[in-house]
Amino acid sequence: MNIKQFLKIICCKLAPFLIRKTTMSVSEAEKILSNYFPRPLGSCIGNNKFEPETDLQIIVPAHNVEKYMAKCLESVLTQKTQYSYIVTAVNDGSTDQTLEIIRAYQSKYPNRIEIISQENQGISGARNAALKVLRGRYVTFLDSDDVMAEGAIEMLLDKADGKDIIQGGWYTFTQSRRDAPHKVRQLSGYPWGKLFKAEVLEHFQFPEGYWFEDTPLSFILYGAGYSSKVIPDVVYGYRLNPDGITARSSGSKRSVESYYITALCLREFPLFGVTYDQRAYEYFLRQCIMNWSRTRKQPKNVREAIFVLECGLLEKYFGNQHSEMNKDIETVLRRKEFQKFEVLVRTR
Repeated sequence: MNIKQFLKIICCKLAPFLIRKTTMSVSEAEKILSNYFPRPLGSCIGNNKFEPETDLQIIVPAHNVEKYMAKCLESVLTQKTQYSYIVTAVNDGSTDQTLEIIRAYQSKYPNRIEIISQENQGISGARNAALKVLRGRYVTFLDSDDVMAEGAIEMLLDKADGKDIIQGGWYTFTQSRRDAPHKVRQLSGYPWGKLFKAEVLEHFQFPEGYWFEDTPLSFILYGAGYSSKVIPDVVYGYRLNPDGITARSSGSKRSVESYYITALCLREFPLFGVTYDQRAYEYFLRQCIMNWSRTRKQPKNVREAIFVLECGLLEKYFGNQHSEMNKDIETVLRRKEFQKFEVLVRTR
């Protein structure tokens, strides 16, 4: 028996006794969370121009990545493919040699690379700057510390079959090792490792000012009725970064943005024609678990405030729905049993 199994047994025995309902009101919860860390103002609504001139646009946001930039660009520019493509490299306020490296490659491949330079706006702002003009029939995202796998362009476009979103597999790597590839069976929540038809992104942007800015892809776009396809080919190399947001989020006040972006997506569903259906409901319940996981190191009153606000979101958007997959989480949210919720999510 491992530690997690042991904890699950203990938690299951304790859970029936933890029936105290939270007494915190929604207005109190809003005040606590706002005072702790205010809600960002970004939106998922974009207004991008669709001007296709090539098969594929590869968007590469770059901020102070001089030690990775060359390898990233090389992985694209050495691709053997029959398809036309352009790299839109966004220099997001870099203060190191990142821009100089991009310019050196642009001089060597003048028809392959366009450069956008701006003051630092974060990864969402960098991606959005490139999305303003959609130059490819398809768009893919490549983070500047990652690489495109050999043959990725050919594999993705060959097997697109006219679908709106195409997902490939990936491998993880560090400076010293390369891990076994991840084959996928369904769309992931990451923007990288996939193709998007440009029309899918015509009215979309990544919400600026937020951590966890990828959430709207799976919460909003995947629920908007677009066709999709998963291919078995490995198309992306993801660098494991111990200093990334995932690794350091739970200890930061900004971890509460996981809740804020959940609420933002639900608020903007109608603007994308997304319905509050069973898919959305199950995603919301899983997101409540994820929000707790990301904020578990925050003060108890902050965690309780997020729980109370999630109870409010459930009542507002999913009042008449029921879940079999996440029935235990649903029950404690509807009953507003915060202590029991915290016990349950620890075993997930």
